[in-house]
Amino acid sequence: MQKHSFKAISEPIGLLAPPADFRSMYHRIFEHILERYDELGQLEVGEEHLTVMENVFAQIGTLDFDGIRKMWTSVIIPQLRSSIGGGALVNDSQNLPTKIEENVVFCDIGSGVGNVCLQILAETHCKKVVGIEVIPSRCRSAKIALANAKLYYPEYFDGKDAIFFNDDFVNCVSCLKEQRVNVIFAHSWMFDDELMSKLTEVITSVPTVLCVVTSRRLTEKVLQNSPIKLVSQVYLTADWNEKAPFYVYKKN
Repeated sequence: MQKHSFKAISEPIGLLAPPADFRSMYHRIFEHILERYDELGQLEVGEEHLTVMENVFAQIGTLDFDGIRKMWTSVIIPQLRSSIGGGALVNDSQNLPTKIEENVVFCDIGSGVGNVCLQILAETHCKKVVGIEVIPSRCRSAKIALANAKLYYPEYFDGKDAIFFNDDFVNCVSCLKEQRVNVIFAHSWMFDDELMSKLTEVITSVPTVLCVVTSRRLTEKVLQNSPIKLVSQVYLTADWNEKAPFYVYKKN
Protein backbone atom coordinates (compact mmCIF):
# COMPACT_ATOMS: atom_id res chain seq x y z
CA MET A 1 0.00 0.00 0.00
CA GLN A 2 1.37 3.39 -0.95
CA LYS A 3 1.84 5.73 1.99
CA HIS A 4 1.34 9.45 1.83
CA SER A 5 3.24 11.73 4.16
CA PHE A 6 1.64 14.77 5.67
CA LYS A 7 2.72 17.59 7.90
CA ALA A 8 1.16 18.89 11.09
CA ILE A 9 0.30 22.57 11.36
CA SER A 10 0.72 23.49 15.01
CA GLU A 11 2.27 26.97 15.00
CA PRO A 12 -0.09 29.90 15.64
CA ILE A 13 -1.18 31.47 12.38
CA GLY A 14 -2.16 35.13 12.17
CA LEU A 15 -5.80 35.47 11.24
CA LEU A 16 -6.83 37.85 8.51
CA ALA A 17 -9.21 40.57 9.65
CA PRO A 18 -12.63 39.39 8.47
CA PRO A 19 -14.99 41.79 6.68
CA ALA A 20 -17.55 41.01 9.37
CA ASP A 21 -17.46 39.73 12.93
CA PHE A 22 -19.90 36.83 13.13
CA ARG A 23 -19.47 36.66 16.89
CA SER A 24 -21.23 40.03 17.22
CA MET A 25 -24.12 38.85 15.02
CA TYR A 26 -24.56 35.40 16.48
CA HIS A 27 -27.17 36.00 19.18
CA ARG A 28 -29.44 38.02 16.94
CA ILE A 29 -29.23 35.55 14.05
CA PHE A 30 -29.97 32.66 16.42
CA GLU A 31 -32.49 34.50 18.60
CA HIS A 32 -35.03 31.74 17.87
CA ILE A 33 -32.91 29.06 19.58
CA LEU A 34 -34.33 28.52 23.06
CA GLU A 35 -32.20 27.59 26.06
CA ARG A 36 -34.28 24.46 26.59
CA TYR A 37 -33.54 23.35 23.02
CA ASP A 38 -29.81 23.68 23.66
CA GLU A 39 -30.15 21.80 26.95
CA LEU A 40 -31.75 18.89 25.08
CA GLY A 41 -28.75 18.72 22.74
CA GLN A 42 -30.47 20.76 20.01
CA LEU A 43 -33.24 18.20 19.73
CA GLU A 44 -36.97 18.64 19.97
CA VAL A 45 -39.01 16.26 22.10
CA GLY A 46 -39.76 13.27 19.91
CA GLU A 47 -36.53 13.46 17.89
CA GLU A 48 -34.50 11.32 20.27
CA HIS A 49 -35.08 8.17 18.23
CA LEU A 50 -33.31 9.76 15.27
CA THR A 51 -30.03 9.76 17.16
CA VAL A 52 -29.80 5.96 17.10
CA MET A 53 -30.64 5.50 13.44
CA GLU A 54 -28.09 3.96 11.08
CA ASN A 55 -25.53 6.49 9.76
CA VAL A 56 -26.45 9.03 12.45
CA PHE A 57 -24.26 10.53 15.14
CA ALA A 58 -26.09 13.49 16.61
CA GLN A 59 -23.87 14.66 19.48
CA ILE A 60 -23.07 18.37 19.23
CA GLY A 61 -19.49 19.56 18.88
CA THR A 62 -18.47 22.71 17.07
CA LEU A 63 -15.47 24.79 16.17
CA ASP A 64 -15.44 28.18 17.84
CA PHE A 65 -15.40 31.42 15.86
CA ASP A 66 -11.60 31.63 15.65
CA GLY A 67 -11.35 27.93 14.77
CA ILE A 68 -13.63 28.42 11.78
CA ARG A 69 -11.64 31.48 10.66
CA LYS A 70 -8.35 29.63 10.97
CA MET A 71 -9.72 26.66 9.01
CA TRP A 72 -10.75 29.03 6.23
CA THR A 73 -7.71 31.30 6.04
CA SER A 74 -4.88 28.89 6.83
CA VAL A 75 -6.24 25.61 5.45
CA ILE A 76 -9.01 25.87 2.87
CA ILE A 77 -7.85 28.91 0.87
CA PRO A 78 -4.16 27.81 0.67
CA GLN A 79 -5.17 24.31 -0.41
CA LEU A 80 -7.52 25.66 -3.07
CA ARG A 81 -4.84 28.05 -4.30
CA SER A 82 -2.43 25.14 -4.60
CA SER A 83 -5.02 22.97 -6.34
CA ILE A 84 -6.06 25.68 -8.79
CA GLY A 85 -2.43 26.58 -9.40
CA GLY A 86 -1.88 23.08 -10.74
CA GLY A 87 -2.80 24.26 -14.22
CA ALA A 88 -6.41 25.38 -14.21
CA LEU A 89 -5.69 29.11 -14.06
CA VAL A 90 -6.53 31.35 -16.97
CA ASN A 91 -4.65 34.29 -15.45
CA ASP A 92 -3.00 35.20 -12.15
CA SER A 93 -5.97 37.26 -10.95
CA GLN A 94 -7.95 34.05 -10.47
CA ASN A 95 -5.45 32.96 -7.83
CA LEU A 96 -6.18 35.94 -5.58
CA PRO A 97 -7.85 34.98 -2.26
CA THR A 98 -10.95 37.04 -3.08
CA LYS A 99 -11.45 35.30 -6.43
CA ILE A 100 -10.85 31.90 -4.88
CA GLU A 101 -13.38 32.61 -2.12
CA GLU A 102 -16.02 33.72 -4.62
CA ASN A 103 -15.79 30.35 -6.36
CA VAL A 104 -16.02 28.21 -3.24
CA VAL A 105 -19.12 26.11 -2.69
CA PHE A 106 -18.66 25.02 0.90
CA CYS A 107 -20.50 22.07 2.44
CA ASP A 108 -20.82 21.24 6.12
CA ILE A 109 -21.84 17.61 6.61
CA GLY A 110 -23.68 17.54 9.92
CA SER A 111 -24.43 21.25 9.71
CA GLY A 112 -26.61 21.45 12.82
CA VAL A 113 -28.31 24.83 13.17
CA GLY A 114 -26.12 26.31 10.42
CA ASN A 115 -23.58 28.25 12.47
CA VAL A 116 -20.49 27.21 10.48
CA CYS A 117 -22.16 27.81 7.12
CA LEU A 118 -23.45 31.24 8.12
CA GLN A 119 -20.14 32.38 9.63
CA ILE A 120 -18.40 31.57 6.35
CA LEU A 121 -21.03 33.49 4.38
CA ALA A 122 -20.69 36.49 6.70
CA GLU A 123 -16.92 36.68 6.99
CA THR A 124 -15.73 35.71 3.51
CA HIS A 125 -16.50 36.32 -0.17
CA CYS A 126 -17.98 32.82 -0.49
CA LYS A 127 -21.38 33.14 -2.18
CA LYS A 128 -22.90 29.72 -1.54
CA VAL A 129 -22.81 27.20 1.27
CA VAL A 130 -24.57 23.86 1.64
CA GLY A 131 -25.56 22.19 4.90
CA ILE A 132 -26.61 18.56 5.35
CA GLU A 133 -28.33 17.70 8.62
CA VAL A 134 -30.39 14.63 9.51
CA ILE A 135 -32.21 16.13 12.54
CA PRO A 136 -35.30 18.01 11.22
CA SER A 137 -35.48 20.69 13.93
CA ARG A 138 -31.83 21.62 13.42
CA CYS A 139 -32.37 22.01 9.69
CA ARG A 140 -35.46 24.18 10.33
CA SER A 141 -33.47 26.29 12.79
CA ALA A 142 -30.72 26.77 10.19
CA LYS A 143 -33.24 28.05 7.64
CA ILE A 144 -34.69 30.48 10.19
CA ALA A 145 -31.17 31.64 11.04
CA LEU A 146 -30.49 32.32 7.35
CA ALA A 147 -33.68 34.39 7.11
CA ASN A 148 -32.65 36.34 10.23
CA ALA A 149 -29.17 36.92 8.82
CA LYS A 150 -30.55 38.33 5.58
CA LEU A 151 -33.05 40.49 7.50
CA TYR A 152 -30.70 41.90 10.13
CA TYR A 153 -27.40 41.98 8.21
CA PRO A 154 -28.16 42.44 4.50
CA GLU A 155 -24.82 44.18 4.00
CA TYR A 156 -23.10 40.82 4.60
CA PHE A 157 -25.65 38.32 3.30
CA ASP A 158 -27.30 39.90 0.25
CA GLY A 159 -26.41 38.06 -2.95
CA LYS A 160 -25.36 34.98 -0.98
CA ASP A 161 -27.22 31.75 -0.35
CA ALA A 162 -27.26 28.84 2.06
CA ILE A 163 -29.02 25.64 1.07
CA PHE A 164 -29.89 23.28 3.91
CA PHE A 165 -30.84 19.67 3.20
CA ASN A 166 -32.61 17.59 5.85
CA ASP A 167 -31.32 14.13 5.00
CA ASP A 168 -28.82 11.40 5.77
CA PHE A 169 -25.55 12.37 4.08
CA VAL A 170 -25.32 8.98 2.35
CA ASN A 171 -28.35 10.02 0.29
CA CYS A 172 -26.89 13.36 -0.79
CA VAL A 173 -24.33 12.58 -3.49
CA SER A 174 -26.64 13.88 -6.23
CA CYS A 175 -27.30 17.07 -4.23
CA LEU A 176 -23.58 17.71 -3.77
CA LYS A 177 -22.98 17.12 -7.46
CA GLU A 178 -25.84 19.41 -8.45
CA GLN A 179 -24.57 22.21 -6.21
CA ARG A 180 -21.00 21.66 -7.48
CA VAL A 181 -19.60 21.49 -3.96
CA ASN A 182 -15.80 21.85 -3.95
CA VAL A 183 -15.00 22.09 -0.22
CA ILE A 184 -16.35 19.68 2.40
CA PHE A 185 -16.08 20.00 6.17
CA ALA A 186 -17.18 17.15 8.44
CA HIS A 187 -17.02 17.19 12.20
CA SER A 188 -16.62 13.42 12.30
CA TRP A 189 -14.65 12.89 15.50
CA MET A 190 -17.12 10.32 16.90
CA PHE A 191 -18.01 8.55 13.65
CA ASP A 192 -17.27 4.83 13.81
CA ASP A 193 -15.17 3.12 11.13
CA GLU A 194 -18.19 2.07 9.08
CA LEU A 195 -19.60 5.57 9.03
CA MET A 196 -16.22 7.02 8.08
CA SER A 197 -16.06 4.59 5.18
CA LYS A 198 -19.47 5.77 3.98
CA LEU A 199 -18.42 9.40 4.36
CA THR A 200 -15.31 8.70 2.29
CA GLU A 201 -17.41 7.04 -0.41
CA VAL A 202 -19.68 10.09 -0.59
CA ILE A 203 -16.73 12.48 -0.83
CA THR A 204 -15.00 10.50 -3.57
CA SER A 205 -18.25 10.35 -5.55
CA VAL A 206 -18.38 14.13 -6.01
CA PRO A 207 -16.03 15.08 -8.88
CA THR A 208 -15.93 18.80 -8.07
CA VAL A 209 -14.45 18.32 -4.57
CA LEU A 210 -10.99 19.89 -4.22
CA CYS A 211 -10.50 20.14 -0.44
CA VAL A 212 -11.81 18.21 2.57
CA VAL A 213 -11.37 18.87 6.30
CA THR A 214 -12.44 16.19 8.79
CA SER A 215 -11.87 15.49 12.47
CA ARG A 216 -11.25 11.79 11.76
CA ARG A 217 -9.16 10.44 8.94
CA LEU A 218 -11.01 9.31 5.86
CA THR A 219 -10.86 5.59 5.07
CA GLU A 220 -7.58 4.96 3.26
CA LYS A 221 -8.81 1.83 1.52
CA VAL A 222 -11.63 3.81 -0.13
CA LEU A 223 -9.19 6.57 -1.10
CA GLN A 224 -6.71 4.23 -2.82
CA ASN A 225 -7.97 4.94 -6.33
CA SER A 226 -8.99 8.53 -5.65
CA PRO A 227 -6.99 11.70 -6.41
CA ILE A 228 -7.99 12.99 -2.96
CA LYS A 229 -5.01 12.58 -0.62
CA LEU A 230 -4.12 13.49 2.96
CA VAL A 231 -1.78 16.50 2.92
CA SER A 232 -1.68 17.94 6.44
CA GLN A 233 -3.01 18.02 9.97
CA VAL A 234 -4.14 21.22 11.65
CA TYR A 235 -5.14 22.03 15.22
CA LEU A 236 -8.25 24.17 15.61
CA THR A 237 -10.00 25.60 18.65
CA ALA A 238 -13.27 23.82 19.36
CA ASP A 239 -15.75 23.60 22.20
CA TRP A 240 -14.37 20.22 23.29
CA ASN A 241 -10.64 20.88 22.84
CA GLU A 242 -8.49 24.00 22.49
CA LYS A 243 -6.27 22.14 20.03
CA ALA A 244 -8.55 19.68 18.28
CA PRO A 245 -6.83 17.78 15.44
CA PHE A 246 -8.33 17.96 11.96
CA TYR A 247 -7.15 16.22 8.81
CA VAL A 248 -6.79 18.09 5.54
CA TYR A 249 -7.23 16.45 2.14
CA LYS A 250 -6.63 17.88 -1.32
CA LYS A 251 -7.31 16.64 -4.80
CA ASN A 252 -3.96 16.12 -6.51
